[in-house]
Amino acid sequence: MKPFSRLAERIRSNEPVPMFLGACLRSLSGVQRLGMWMRLHRPRTRVSARVISFGNLTAGGTGKTPAVIERACREYAAGERVAVLTRGYGAVRTRLPLVYDPNSGETAAPERFGDEAALIVASVPEVWVVRCPDRVAGAREALERGCTVLILDDGYQAVGLERDENILLIDATNPFGNGFLVPRGILREPVSALKRATEIIITRCDQAPEALPEIESVLRRQAPEIPVHYAVHQPVSFRRLQDGREFPPEFLKGVAAYVVCGIGNPESLARTLANLGITIRGMHALADHAAIPGTLLRKDCPVILTEKDAVRLGPVDCPDVYALAVSFAPYRPAASARASM
Repeated sequence: MKPFSRLAERIRSNEPVPMFLGACLRSLSGVQRLGMWMRLHRPRTRVSARVISFGNLTAGGTGKTPAVIERACREYAAGERVAVLTRGYGAVRTRLPLVYDPNSGETAAPERFGDEAALIVASVPEVWVVRCPDRVAGAREALERGCTVLILDDGYQAVGLERDENILLIDATNPFGNGFLVPRGILREPVSALKRATEIIITRCDQAPEALPEIESVLRRQAPEIPVHYAVHQPVSFRRLQDGREFPPEFLKGVAAYVVCGIGNPESLARTLANLGITIRGMHALADHAAIPGTLLRKDCPVILTEKDAVRLGPVDCPDVYALAVSFAPYRPAASARASM
């Protein structure tokens, strides 16, 4: 692992770093704070469609994509013409808007739209996708195509576009990191920024139920009026990549498997698989959105990836490679005054 990646992992895991390095990183955090302050004081644009934003305070890994998919399904089922606005993380860089038309017969290639957008389209083929770093310009592209609901994927800090719902996701397994802004920590904004939310969803509650009272305490102090909901990423199936055949979540129970992933929170994937009764024989965790070399898929045991990883792969000829599909499902804590789902 490269030194920078090793440092990033230590920061994400809330491990200590050398004092001098920590001081240097804290000074750079001021740049992040200033940049966000400037964004918040710029004019905002209101569009005619309903705008729903999903985002987080931390740098990735809260499980936004399943939440976006679940909401896009609901809005489409209600008769809306839905567009997902994305920056296209992991795709080839471009400043021009790219539009996926669900009626075109084309695919939302991950190298053009990003792996998250490709997964959203694979899950909800009827949605439009607009990839553009400028969310206002992306919204206008969607409006020109008659879209009535715009869903911002990772939009909490994209404050230039007014929204009707500003949904903030907080990962129960690592809610606020070490409390510092990037690059010294994983916070994009101070914790007080959660006051901009219209709704808060605490994700992966089943993996850290003991953390919920402390998280709730922070939310009560910072924004007691904002409704709080609780969710999990529920395993749905394993899909064999060689032939597309699907198997129930318990299919690999008792099996020793190798895990390969390029996601924001690989530890959460490991816990999910362990809860399914799978023994993790080894794990290769790449950077979020990273390409997965085919050599990592050739093992003498089953290999497991996420669906987000799978969309970045071409055809897979290895017979024992599986992608885990999850759904965004409600969770009710055993004891919580704020449980509302």
